[in-house]
Amino acid sequence: MAPDAVVQSPIKFCGLGYLLDDKPNTFCNMSTNELSDIIACSFIDSAEHDGFNGIVASRLLRVVKETERLTGAIAELIETDRITAVFACTSVNMHIKRLPDLPKSTQVELLGTEALDTVCLYPAASEVQKRVDLTNWHDRPFSKCLLLAEPQLHYRAFEMSAIERYVADPRYVFEFDDYMGWMSVDDAYFRDEEHPERDKTSLQTFGLGFDAQRIPYIIVFLRYLAGLSPEHQQYWQSYLVSGDVRMCKPYFQSSIEGEWWENRSIRSAIAEEMRLIGVMSEAIWGHSLFRDSSGGGIPIGLNSFLRPTAENFHRFVMALDKLLSENIDSSFFKGKCPMETEQVRSDGKIVVTNKGTLALLQEWLLKEVTWDDPDAFLEVVIKPLRQIRKLRQTPAHTFTTDDFSTEYYEKRDLRPIWSRI
Repeated sequence: MAPDAVVQSPIKFCGLGYLLDDKPNTFCNMSTNELSDIIACSFIDSAEHDGFNGIVASRLLRVVKETERLTGAIAELIETDRITAVFACTSVNMHIKRLPDLPKSTQVELLGTEALDTVCLYPAASEVQKRVDLTNWHDRPFSKCLLLAEPQLHYRAFEMSAIERYVADPRYVFEFDDYMGWMSVDDAYFRDEEHPERDKTSLQTFGLGFDAQRIPYIIVFLRYLAGLSPEHQQYWQSYLVSGDVRMCKPYFQSSIEGEWWENRSIRSAIAEEMRLIGVMSEAIWGHSLFRDSSGGGIPIGLNSFLRPTAENFHRFVMALDKLLSENIDSSFFKGKCPMETEQVRSDGKIVVTNKGTLALLQEWLLKEVTWDDPDAFLEVVIKPLRQIRKLRQTPAHTFTTDDFSTEYYEKRDLRPIWSRI
């Protein structure tokens, strides 16, 4: 191998094209500079097509005929921080740089034991910077991070405000789960030629993260941020937060480890319990206790991805009351307990009033079940539902002024009520 020297490579910026050429070559004594050119230019060419793929090491045997010499040159480039290697034996997909680099010593060690066709090579950020005008990537800040060979599963944290632009726009569809979600432009608008191309965008997944004060943030992997249009990348960039924001464990389990979550949220547990109660009541009495007990997705108002504002807190309690008390089907109680109350007015006339769903539920359960302690039943079963109904009264019946405060994160933490339900 020729010594490393400051030379103008004869294949600079056209390394990939040369490697794809089936014609015989004469570059059997390439310098490490020239090999670095090929690796860097191959990656840059892929990045310009939104691929960000490494080059399989065995392809370099076209320009360095001897495996031992090529392996030595690659090891030298790794040790001098000019390239990194991803191995099929340690990565589910070596063709993308998913995770942080292995220690240099480990890379060099594996290079000596693994076949070259099971190794992909990537340039260091410094090698890319020598060959690319980064100002051409300023409108795509997250794509630029991948261009500089940052791992695709590195994530960024954002203020909750970032997602609300899309929540408020009916042209986008959402799926919210306990700790994660996805969003995309609706198919009808994606196919609409008049809909701006810049807005035909999506996030394959986003998750929940927390800082040391347990303040929640949206976290998104660089790979998915890089898929946004330039305009939307700049929009998300404006909500970027610094500091130590950690990915919540369930999202890490599902997105990184590929495992099922160990638990679900209390919201999901309640929805599942309601589904089971609906099935049982239908089987026993021929009528479900709830109007909707399908156990479907969490309403937007109950998801964790909302800013801490008065309006969103009111949306939260309204959605919670609709899920619980307002979801009780009053017709279920027909024939089981009186549906109305009668009250004699001072003028002797009788006022007939329909009972509310919580009153009907309380009366029916006291009649249907023999409780050891009826007061405990009221405390555990009925009181939490009435507390939620009380919280609902303000947004349902009065005009309120919106405001922003992290205290709303604490107000949304209704675990004492959730746990009783």
